[in-house]
Amino acid sequence: MAQHHLWILLLCLQTWPEATGRDTDILVVNGILGESVTFPINIQESQQVINIAWTSKTSVAFVEPGDSGIAPRVTVTHRNYYERLNVSGQNYNLVISNLRREDAGFYKADINIRSSHSTVTRNYNLQVYRRLGKPKITQSLMTSVNSSCNVTLTCSVEKEEKNVTYRWSPLGEEGNVLRIFQTPEDQELTYTCTAWNPVSNNSDSISTQQLCAEAAMSLHTHHAELLSVLAVPFLLALILSPVLLFHLYKRRQGAYLKTFNKSSDKSSATASDDVSKKIVYEQIVIAPRDTQPAETRIYDEISQPKVPPSKEEAVNTIYSIVQCSDKFPSLEYAKREDKPSSVTGLYILEI
Repeated sequence: MAQHHLWILLLCLQTWPEATGRDTDILVVNGILGESVTFPINIQESQQVINIAWTSKTSVAFVEPGDSGIAPRVTVTHRNYYERLNVSGQNYNLVISNLRREDAGFYKADINIRSSHSTVTRNYNLQVYRRLGKPKITQSLMTSVNSSCNVTLTCSVEKEEKNVTYRWSPLGEEGNVLRIFQTPEDQELTYTCTAWNPVSNNSDSISTQQLCAEAAMSLHTHHAELLSVLAVPFLLALILSPVLLFHLYKRRQGAYLKTFNKSSDKSSATASDDVSKKIVYEQIVIAPRDTQPAETRIYDEISQPKVPPSKEEAVNTIYSIVQCSDKFPSLEYAKREDKPSSVTGLYILEI
């Protein structure tokens, strides 16, 4: 009897992991960015469903059976999924449309059915990928000698992301870099790079004939560019050197002329001042004491002896008083002024 119970216990231990595993196994679901993804539930007796609760990082939705012939009622419990959820009326599979990057993660469906007294749990891992565009093959490290070419090919896709793999055919090599050596005796081949991720794949091809022609052209272009780069500084130096020398010559000549003009102007101004300072105007008015009007005037011009221009005489305004005799009772000495005239002295006598 005890042995019989032992066999029953061993049978339960063997079947328990399988029963729990069916509920706890994680199903990986791959989705394409911007498109739709389906979480399969595959309930055989859909009419026996009481409700299904979907959760992720937060609550997602609550699903209940609809009336006869009507799709199930879906209550969205998080605004991130608003107007993006749908449930199939046949098998209660959940569909998320317009996938986003933030939708990726773990999901759980708690299913209650009438034929079971326990809740059935299904777990999912949603991974979101971008649909791959056409890859691009680029060439680098190219050498061409005697119609033979040594080329390194690199295959890449736009907006590179994780989980992208590359394969080259017909060689069957993996990786995004391929190094080849092609000679004229080799058969013409076409190399194809195929890039794929879990949701899509795309490819691009290039022929060896095109490859070697582009290698030779690229090498020639590289040499021409190198010569151009070396020639430009030489031409600039050849053109700018005479211009720079002419500019320096003009600057020095202009500085010399400017200094000479300043010296000439200063000498002319000094000579003009010396001449103007030698001219003295004097006026002496002598009036009689009587009240008779004096009508007769005598003008005389007195020339002042010339003074050598080597010495500069300071001429200032001088006021003097001259005592006169009884015949000429009053004498006024007029103000001396510097006036540009050829007359050196002027005396006016009133009698």
